[in-house]
Formats: sequence, structure tokens, C-alpha cells
Amino acid sequence: MPKTPNSILHPWRIARTAMTGTLMLTLFGCIAMEAPRNNVAVEKGEGFQSAQRDFGNENDAKLFSTSLRSDMALSRCRANTQYDHLPILQPNSEEVGISKGDLLRVVVFDDELLSGDFEIEAEGKLRLPQLSAFDAHGVTAIELEKRIRRALVTEQLYRGEAPPVSIKIIDRAPVRVHVTGAVFEDKTVEINQKFSQERDLLRQTASGDLSTNRTLSNALRAAAGVRPDADVERILVRRDGVTYRVDMKKAAMALSFFDPYMMADDEVEVPSMGCFQPALVKETPITRVGIKVNLSNLSSPALRNAGSAIEKDARSLKYGTTLLEVLFKMNCVGGLNSSADRQAILISNNPISGEMEVIRRSVEELVRRSDRDAHNPLLMPDDSIACYDSDITNVRDVLSIFSDLSLPLTVLGIL
Repeated sequence: MPKTPNSILHPWRIARTAMTGTLMLTLFGCIAMEAPRNNVAVEKGEGFQSAQRDFGNENDAKLFSTSLRSDMALSRCRANTQYDHLPILQPNSEEVGISKGDLLRVVVFDDELLSGDFEIEAEGKLRLPQLSAFDAHGVTAIELEKRIRRALVTEQLYRGEAPPVSIKIIDRAPVRVHVTGAVFEDKTVEINQKFSQERDLLRQTASGDLSTNRTLSNALRAAAGVRPDADVERILVRRDGVTYRVDMKKAAMALSFFDPYMMADDEVEVPSMGCFQPALVKETPITRVGIKVNLSNLSSPALRNAGSAIEKDARSLKYGTTLLEVLFKMNCVGGLNSSADRQAILISNNPISGEMEVIRRSVEELVRRSDRDAHNPLLMPDDSIACYDSDITNVRDVLSIFSDLSLPLTVLGIL
């Protein structure tokens, strides 16, 4: 019996079925988001931040008590005890030494020729008329007075007892300090820069200079602050061939602390403890003030609703801001229940390994769970955050795309 035309599969129908199936599989395949891959198991807490471990792995990280904080996973922290034998740079009764570029007022009693204002040269020398140059860098004013008095006699400008000599530091110069290690920016910084409008007339003409900006904390801040993995109890200062150790733990805890003066060409090294210390992620005298991050919220609501757009102030944040806090600023939280299970992606640089680490978080989990702090990463400078819609929203958009494509295909007779 011959087959009727209706029973014969038209080639267009075969093509239509194949095209429809391929299109649906392709579009629905885009719904499920593959978990980000990293060289380390970030989801188990092996990344830079302990708070990067994923939900459900609370017991994977051990607790390690430190003087800063004891309620986070700090088992990888290793204090740099090899530096404990170094001499400690600490406050003493002597005045701060003279540095290159400092301006001194030298007064030799009843001797106008030798008296005057003199600047310490780049080589650290003080040159007075008719006298050999004096090594002044790192020397206190009291010691330099004694050396000048002795030279007045030994170089035969005076016979017998030399006249009294008085030296006052009337202006401490800006200095260049080399900062390396666990800071956000390894570089040579210049601190104690001054502008005339910042000083009143009385201070410009007065003798003496209190340079609160020529200190170790200012050098660290000029290098963008210490990183969360810094060993703040063992910061190294190399000066004139000697390496000193400085304990800045109190500064990290925002307590009263000893802040040593910096000399020209000092070298500062901040050792790393090899771990992330959450207590260092806040504004202190030795940490950074703020951060800038990169944000993306290219969801459908953002295209159609101006209120979902990201404002400018969301990109400049206070140091210590968490992922959940910035998700609110990005308008990634809230909306329809069908889109509640949105996903957030955080891309951050691991300063110890130099590698980028990518983690994914459920926005709903961060909002709903009581242990959110253990999984809510603190943002670092230049982090990138993106929001993705929920699977339900993606299905809706896939069906919408398929509906939009079906019209021209129907007109062509394919569907």
C-alpha cells in the first residue's frame, strides 16, 4: 500500500526538529554555571582568605590563636622568630638623630662667621666655614655640638677652651624610605613633605621642628599599608648597616604605640606570616585607608531598571568592607523571589602566590545563614565582583530568547 504524503517525514520537519533540539540544549546548557577552578582548593579554605572557604566546610580549617584575633582559621600563620635576636628599635632618652637634608641652626658663641643656618648635604656632611666637614647623618645634635667644639681647638681656630656651641634642628627634611615585603605596594616612598601653607608663621620662624609625618607608620601608609599577612610584631628597619626590629602590634590594634622616626635611605621590610589575619583588615595607622574595586551587575533588571545600576561610591570603599556589604551597593540583593538565589563571583589576587583566586557565593546563603561571617570574604584592593541571575531567571530568559527566535523561523516555514 503506498504511503500517503502526510506519513512521509518532510526534510524541513527533520531539520526543524534537529534545530529545535540543538537550540534548546545549547540555551539550557548555559543555565548551569560551572564552579570556578583554581590551583588551590579555595572552597576548602586553602586560598588567601580563610573566609573564602565554601559553605559546608566549617570543620576543614583549624583554629589558631594569635594576639590579634583567635576566632578565624589561622593555622597557616608562622611567626618569623628568626628575627627575634635582632636589636629592638625602641624609644630612648636621646633626641632623634640628624638626617640628610635637615636644616640646622648652629650658634658659636660670639662668632658670627661660624654661626648660621646650614643644611646637611646629600652625603650626610655638615660644612662650616674654615672647618673640615663633619659627619652629621645619624648623629644627635648634642653629639655634633661636642664634635664642633673639639674641632675648633684641634684645627686651631681657638686656643685653650673653645666657646659654647649650640645646635637646633629648625626643619626636618623630607626623606626617601625603601619599603618592601608584606605591603600592598613595594616602592620607595617620600615622607614628611611640607608646604608653606600648612605651617603658620610662628612655626616657620621658631626654632625646632616636630615632624610627625617622618615616622615608620607614615612610611608604611605611603606604601599603601601593610597586607593582612604581615608580621606586624617583627618589622625590620635597616639603617647604616644595622638591622633593627620594631613591634607595631599596638599600632595594628589602634592603641598608643612607639612610632620611630625615619632617616634618609632607611630600608623597611615587612615579613609575611603566610596567612590572612582578619584583624589587620581595618583602618589603623599602619594600614590603608580605602580600596577601589571593579563591579559588574549585567543582569536583566539592570538593563531595564535605573535603580539597579551601580553608583559611583560603590567602587570606592572603606578598608574592611565585606563581599555582602558591596553586594547591597551593587543592587544584587532583593527583588523577586524567583531571582532570590543569585550568585556572586569574587576575583581576588593572592599576594603571597601572585595568582588570581576566583570564588562563588550564593547571595541568599550570605543573607540567610547565621554563620555568614565565616564565609563572607573581606575585599582587597582591585578585587572584581560580578553578580549572576538565578537558574529560574535564566530559564525565563532562555524561553524568552527561544520565543523571540521562533517568530522568524515560523515565517520561513521552519517551525
